[in-house]
Amino acid sequence: MYICGEQKNGTMKKILLFLILFAFVRLTMAQHIYYCEIKGIEKDLSVGLKIVFDLGESPVYGVWSSLNGKQKLVDEKGEEIKFNSMVSAGNYLSGKGWKFLQAYSSVYGGNCIVHWVFCKETDSIENAMEGLETVETYKRKHR
Repeated sequence: MYICGEQKNGTMKKILLFLILFAFVRLTMAQHIYYCEIKGIEKDLSVGLKIVFDLGESPVYGVWSSLNGKQKLVDEKGEEIKFNSMVSAGNYLSGKGWKFLQAYSSVYGGNCIVHWVFCKETDSIENAMEGLETVETYKRKHR
């Protein structure tokens, strides 16, 4: 009978060790929340919005109080992806796994700016950025 007790204790210790190891692995592979803000401003002397994506990589506002064109999204050939509206830009992000959080507006340099904030939960910034490349990051990669 003593042998059976030892066997049960050994099995319980193995199960407990497995559960602790599993919990540790889950904690080290924890998900992080990454944010992206779409900013839109009326274009000067033309119809529509200038839309840029603030991914936290570099300043979004230019010297003349306008949005920095380097923060526009490009495709794999480096061509600018054109968005007709904030909704089309939001749909693009949503298609890449981003979730809408909130919208608000502000005034910067006398211009009204529309802000849409999105987030994505994933294990790395590389996974969060998958399918999103700005003019600036494209130029950096292809120098």
